[in-house]
Amino acid sequence: MSRARLGRALAVAGNSVLWVTAVLGAASLLLGLATVVAGVQPLIFRSSSMGPEIPAGALGLAKTVDATEVEVGDVISVDGANGIRVTHRVVEVGEAAGSEVSFTLKGDANAAPDAHAYVASEVDRVFLDIPYLGYVANWMASPWALFVAGIAVAFLAAALFRGSGGTRRRAAGTGAVAIAAAGLAVGSLSPVPTTEAWFTDPATFEAGQMHAHQVRIFDWGSSVCTNDAGGNSVTLRTLVASPRYNQLWFVAPVGQPLPSTPVLRTSPPGALDTPVTTQLTKTMVGGTSAAPGNYQVTGRSELKGSATTPWLSASTRNTTVSITSTGALQCGAVNLPPSITFTAPVNGTTYSSPTAAMAATQSQCGRTAPCGTAADSDGIYRVEYRLQRINFLINRCWDGSGYPIFSGCGTWRTADVSPAVPTSGSTPVKWTVPIGWTSALAEPGNYTLYLRVTGNSSARMVSERTIQFTIN
Repeated sequence: MSRARLGRALAVAGNSVLWVTAVLGAASLLLGLATVVAGVQPLIFRSSSMGPEIPAGALGLAKTVDATEVEVGDVISVDGANGIRVTHRVVEVGEAAGSEVSFTLKGDANAAPDAHAYVASEVDRVFLDIPYLGYVANWMASPWALFVAGIAVAFLAAALFRGSGGTRRRAAGTGAVAIAAAGLAVGSLSPVPTTEAWFTDPATFEAGQMHAHQVRIFDWGSSVCTNDAGGNSVTLRTLVASPRYNQLWFVAPVGQPLPSTPVLRTSPPGALDTPVTTQLTKTMVGGTSAAPGNYQVTGRSELKGSATTPWLSASTRNTTVSITSTGALQCGAVNLPPSITFTAPVNGTTYSSPTAAMAATQSQCGRTAPCGTAADSDGIYRVEYRLQRINFLINRCWDGSGYPIFSGCGTWRTADVSPAVPTSGSTPVKWTVPIGWTSALAEPGNYTLYLRVTGNSSARMVSERTIQFTIN
């Protein structure tokens, strides 16, 4: 092939690639404008439980609506109590507290509805889905795509402007380059969030894991139990797990099984970790003719708005009370869960830059990542974390591997610990969030760090704590 023919062939190929890139850039610009101007929420479906109507890799478009507008048959996207976004079809609409509505959802490809109800006052309702386009949007949202496409556009633009053609053609090429560059920039700055349309069949795994609802158990407050004057009641002190949960209390004589019906259900007001006082009376413990002896008191969290069967936390909070021979109700032994401390960052901290955040954690933790301690009288069995970052309105979670930084929200990951767990004594264990070849704090955003610690006793008591911090 002559040099002239080769040059023409390369020019045709280059122009084709340039215009394909321009089309992708234009799509990014339109998607960005729709998000900002029209309030459209794009979603990438990571799994196929909504198939065949919405296959894995599809790009969905949704708009936020009041929960009261949703009807059976709508496909909605909501955040579960564990922070995972799920998009399934509504099969039942129920009532919940205040302006919130309870939804039962089911994937089209699943044999049964999701294992728990979702409660929300607003939801994202899907109005359009486009097969396979999610894969393209996901690639365009990566920094590598911006880097590669930017170089390609630069070289192609140079080749175009060196080649033959009139002013009109050069103007068209200039416009294509501008559209491609702007669109790819928008796409990289605002990556499209993913949604889990997961399977509920226990034999089926999506993305290498099973997703299950975990209602967050509340923690004990300070002075867990105090005796009240007169001996007719005791006061328990707890902390709010989340405004989405009730607190349920079950009582039975020590050594006997707990009843299925709680003696008390409360709906604590306030945000996460708000102190709550609960009064447990002698009548609740043993009825009007309470017999002297020791009684087991067990607390659990209940998701508000659940339908017929309430969904309860797997973990519990336990203490004992006793009725004396004189008929007085008194506090007994408390089964305390593991304690958790955060060394750095401190809850509510705002750092001026990623460099400042990494310098602070390096100074206090010995590495550029959050750290703290966990302790229990029986030792520590396991320490897990979820580090979530919201940046450019996109929610992502640190996977511990390095760049590209955040993915796989909703997955509890193993923290680095010293000494190795499980331990058998009360000596605190130091935990740190893992780092890859870059730090989890290397980008600005609003961060939430969830920590879950399991004690090494046979009861496997669990503590969960949460902090939030900001990096400008």
